[in-house]
Amino acid sequence: MSQATACVILNRMDKFPYFNNYDIWVKDEDTLFVMSSAGIYVVERDELVEGGEIAWELLDARRGLGTSLTANSWNYYNGNGELFLPCDTGAYIIDVEKYNSDARSYRMQLESVVLDGVMQPVSRTGAISIGQGVSRIELGPEILNYTIQEPNVGYFLEGYDTQWTIVPQSSLNNIIYVNLPSGKFTFHLAILDSAGKRVLEERKFELIKEGEFYEQQGFLIYMLVILSLLLVWFTLFVVQRQLHQQQIKINMANETVMAIAKSVDAKDVRTHQHSMRVAEYSVLIAEEMRCFPWWQRTRALANLKKAAQMHDIGKIGVPDSVLNKVGRLDDGEYAKMKSHVVGGAEILKDFTLVEHVVDGTRYHHERYDGKGYPDGLKGEEIPLFGRIIAVADAFDAMTSNRVYRNHMDTDYVMNEMKRGRGTQFDPDALDAFLRLVDKGVIDLDKIYKQKSEEIQKMDDTTKKELERREKEDKQIQKDNMKNDENSPSLDEKGGKS
Repeated sequence: MSQATACVILNRMDKFPYFNNYDIWVKDEDTLFVMSSAGIYVVERDELVEGGEIAWELLDARRGLGTSLTANSWNYYNGNGELFLPCDTGAYIIDVEKYNSDARSYRMQLESVVLDGVMQPVSRTGAISIGQGVSRIELGPEILNYTIQEPNVGYFLEGYDTQWTIVPQSSLNNIIYVNLPSGKFTFHLAILDSAGKRVLEERKFELIKEGEFYEQQGFLIYMLVILSLLLVWFTLFVVQRQLHQQQIKINMANETVMAIAKSVDAKDVRTHQHSMRVAEYSVLIAEEMRCFPWWQRTRALANLKKAAQMHDIGKIGVPDSVLNKVGRLDDGEYAKMKSHVVGGAEILKDFTLVEHVVDGTRYHHERYDGKGYPDGLKGEEIPLFGRIIAVADAFDAMTSNRVYRNHMDTDYVMNEMKRGRGTQFDPDALDAFLRLVDKGVIDLDKIYKQKSEEIQKMDDTTKKELERREKEDKQIQKDNMKNDENSPSLDEKGGKS
């Protein structure tokens, strides 16, 4: 009667690196020698039993075991560190205490260095210098092995390679690098254990690759300077081009403003250059007020000047019979006169060459107390340009010779200006004007001398007519001074500007 034999697998060791294994010899409580057709695997007992990943070392022909082990044979250990192994060609003795590669019996060096096909002398000490323009570097490593083993050899160019290259000593050939960048490198040449994990012995060689001329720091600085200069030149070119275009626009604006101002002044030969004088006074007042930040001052003053030059542009649409009428205007004529501010604003609403130009045109007849026109704005609701031009316009209107009268006397003009402080005029703007008069910047004597010279140039008939109109106008002025301050501004109904 036959009897079956049960076979129980206690632990599957499928992580072992080899399958055709013969026997296991226990070196000590930690180390096992696994005999196989490939050689002897030296492993840790615990790792083998656990069945996981195993760190191993193979003793084979490369390590001095020059023949194959005999399967199903007995090994013998003599107790003195020597293990006798039966092999195809006889018995081999292994010193189990000195079998591994920790016995340092190697010498490593660079036998040759070839740069672009030209052999270079190899310095045994110091760095290997690689000149400019070298594109191909060939290193000839040499391993002098004084053992019967064939070790694993690794090389690594620190600063260029990303990982070690590991080969058997018999497969080690010349090592070639192409187009190596400039810089300092360290070439590592090493003997590794049979698993290729642990460096047993190592030699280092320094390499210095000189940079190409375009890689030199001086060249980079030079190029940065050149690029910076080009950038500056290009920026200046663009800025100058823009400034040139802007200047063309400014010139066009100036020409346009001058043409407009002249066309307005031409409506009455006696108001010659009225717009120019108002512009001059307005700029002086604004400078005295210091009402613009320093970084905006130049541009703001230029815009104020142009706006003042065009403040009366709306009078182009007012009939000459109204502009040049002697005496007081009737209600219909006065309405036509007042329309010049709205008309002027409408003309200039799309005029973009001068900032705030409409502010000067539409609002220079607004009053600080809110009783002006066209919108009845009060205080600082009135744009700054309008408040400044209002002072300059009123002063020039009263100090100018008109077709219907000569200029008003100094005392009367200054009294009227002061009387309008806080009612007709912005106090800050008027105070600035009065300071300019006190300083002599606005010279009343010079102004009246010029006006008197204009009168002297008149013929007798014109002089007599003006004397008659002056008497009539003085009476009107007296009447105006008796009127309530709620009446229209002094430079309109009885003293058109």
